[in-house]
Amino acid sequence: MRILIVEDDKNLALTLKEVVEPKGFETTVCFNFRQALNEIEKAFDLYLLDVRLPDGNGLDLCERIRETSENPILFISSDTSETSILKSYSLQADDYIEKPVRLNILLAKIESILHRSGKYKEIYQIGSATLNLKEHLLTIQQNIYELSTVELSILDGMFKVYPDFITRENCCRLIFSHTSHYPSLSTLSVRISELKKKLDHDAYHIESFRTLGFRWKQ
Repeated sequence: MRILIVEDDKNLALTLKEVVEPKGFETTVCFNFRQALNEIEKAFDLYLLDVRLPDGNGLDLCERIRETSENPILFISSDTSETSILKSYSLQADDYIEKPVRLNILLAKIESILHRSGKYKEIYQIGSATLNLKEHLLTIQQNIYELSTVELSILDGMFKVYPDFITRENCCRLIFSHTSHYPSLSTLSVRISELKKKLDHDAYHIESFRTLGFRWKQ
């Protein structure tokens, strides 16, 4: 899934990017209204917008987005005025978070919004392969594989960005979000090898390149 982040505070924008990407999201970051206006011509599954931008207003951007898209819009802003908040909802924004943002709350709201909109998936289907996040199961034709939490996290990352690669760094972050320690790249390689061994003759679905990372292929 793709997220557009529009935030003029570069430190916060990059923090938001670092927080959501390990969850399997592909992000595009814009620091002003002009950049965002060019990007909204593309399709995004979720928009994270600031109200106060150096060359415009996020509320105007929201209005432009709603001309062509019904996908979720979440405001993150230091503008706490009732007028702006009510205006955002009148423009059909899905939620409004006041700064300073608590990242765990933000992630929970994103998940909730995507669930309500039908964007959040618990089951992914790619060709003959089905990944069930709730049941920790991977099914490939007649073969059913029970997955550990780490194995599920790895495949979750691959399926969400399919047909693109998930980088080794982002794969490590995704695993870290489900475990108590941050895995090293060497540990990740071991986990990938173990997963391929479990998949046996279905292991060819996992493709790896040193410079690009990993991806699922049909």
